[in-house]
Amino acid sequence: MKKIFLYSLIIISQLFLLSCESLIKEIDPSFLPETDSKLVVACFISPQDTVLAAKITETKLLIGTTGDIRDDITNASVSLSDGSKSIQLVYNPKLGYYRALPSELPIFVGKTYTITVNTPDGRKVNASTTIPNPIAIKEVKIDSIKANNFQQGNSVTNTEYDVKVIWQDKAGEPNYYRAISEFVFLYRIVDSINKKVINAPVSVIVDLRTIDDKVADGQLLSLNRAYLPTNIGGNIQGQDANLKTRLDIIKVGLFQTDIHYYNYHTSLRRQRENNNPFAEPVLLYTNIKGGFGCFGAYNATWQEFKAK
Repeated sequence: MKKIFLYSLIIISQLFLLSCESLIKEIDPSFLPETDSKLVVACFISPQDTVLAAKITETKLLIGTTGDIRDDITNASVSLSDGSKSIQLVYNPKLGYYRALPSELPIFVGKTYTITVNTPDGRKVNASTTIPNPIAIKEVKIDSIKANNFQQGNSVTNTEYDVKVIWQDKAGEPNYYRAISEFVFLYRIVDSINKKVINAPVSVIVDLRTIDDKVADGQLLSLNRAYLPTNIGGNIQGQDANLKTRLDIIKVGLFQTDIHYYNYHTSLRRQRENNNPFAEPVLLYTNIKGGFGCFGAYNATWQEFKAK
């Protein structure tokens, strides 16, 4: 009786698989809904900018893929305005984005800026953002411990760093924050011109994540994250940089952001950390009218520490 039941299950499962295959074969691609390409804008501005930059792409969803394909838009008209003055950002083919100097349109706290993108085929998108106030860092704590990890099959002892930034939230208003740490390593290589040994800096950015003050208005806030360096290795100026490195500087940045910058980077982090294939996908935040992406603002405060 058990054998008959088992055989029945096998036959049913085979019939189910065959029915699925026949469904796949019978779907005519002409019946699938068409998906229009959308412009994607990525532009974040701050009073600390040394260049105003915007990346413009378009996205097309492909049936049968796990994501979308993005193509650079190189012939768009990209303008940035503060309400009284407007400038054009010019595409740089070497860098792959549109750019202008802040001296052409200074970025000031409290001002609202609008980005507008027009393409030759008639598409137009735009978005606005307001520059937030800076926030002072109250304290930075950097702790370190020795940790073992495996690299290329070998046990290696490295120093793990935990960076924590603390600040005082301003009460009575909604505030949004992001913090990052930057580890600057020096790699000893031979300069290709004068053949002397030099220290080439290589930076690693660690996202300390985002936070708002909805449940902690006017209180001390903090963000922290541990970072365990590994041998970055790779190739610097044509030379193997493995094991020729030392940590030189640790930089800590605290950003007060507008709601668009905060929502975009929070959703981006959640999307990257969503490793559960059965969970609902995390939608990436957008404030671009008529398209996708984000136009946001932040105001950065930095502190720098010499590595011990």
